[in-house]
Amino acid sequence: MHRFYLGLALLLAGCGGSSNKTEQQTEAATRAAPFTLPYTLNQPDHNTTLPKKLKEVSGLTYYKADKLLCVQDEEAVVYVYDTKKKQVVQEFGFGGFGDYEGIEYVDDEVYVLQSNGDLFRFTPPADTDAIETEVASNIRRTKTDLPEKTEVEGLGYEPKTKRLLLAVKNGGGASSDKTVYSFDLRNRAVFKDMQLNDEQLTGAGIDPKSWKPSGIAVHPITGEWYILTSAGKRLLITNRQAKILYSEPLDPKLFRQPEGICFAPNGDLFIASEGDGKKGYIMQFTYKK
Repeated sequence: MHRFYLGLALLLAGCGGSSNKTEQQTEAATRAAPFTLPYTLNQPDHNTTLPKKLKEVSGLTYYKADKLLCVQDEEAVVYVYDTKKKQVVQEFGFGGFGDYEGIEYVDDEVYVLQSNGDLFRFTPPADTDAIETEVASNIRRTKTDLPEKTEVEGLGYEPKTKRLLLAVKNGGGASSDKTVYSFDLRNRAVFKDMQLNDEQLTGAGIDPKSWKPSGIAVHPITGEWYILTSAGKRLLITNRQAKILYSEPLDPKLFRQPEGICFAPNGDLFIASEGDGKKGYIMQFTYKK
């Protein structure tokens, strides 16, 4: 059983009033500017339909130039999706049936998250044009020992701390559905990394009862955490200290069932959505600096 550590970083700043005009001007000049979302979420630059086998797409991650890795929630198969060819160009398996909810590609290895918190780690096969599903190598399974009845659905990666991020959808026992756990890749330990509260969510225009994260990703340029929720159709952006920076509702006609989120190294945003009775699809949003 791994030990859980509460990782809370609270930054306290205090300032008193000043009658000095120069001091007031300096204070105003150093205040953080309002957050501006560098994407137009109601106007994707590309919207491509996925094949039938990815109808239940549940996670995606950046892989290589013009390629994403996708996973669906019923079979232990990773699909390599070419964003230029707009098709799946390779498939490889890593196990049996399960409930797979997230995927990340880190340091030449693939990590896949099961809804109970278990992590599969393996090496993807070399690029091929094989039609049949190949088999990954060096497949390993790690139990993260999250609190009982905890259900996780989002998997991200924080490069500064070299930790995988596990976003809780439904809490159980000592867990909470407003928690993000992290799995340290260096020492294989689990931490309680961030936790939002009802007051924060309400202040951001979110009904706390509807907050059920389905995806999480770290922006490669700014380091902000982008948290996606399918149930409440919302994108929430925070910093690493659990401060909410931005919140935007998602158009349910455009985002039928958003489940996966990732970034290209240049900041372009990808969001995958299940078909909700139709085929799944991936939307791409260009990063506007």
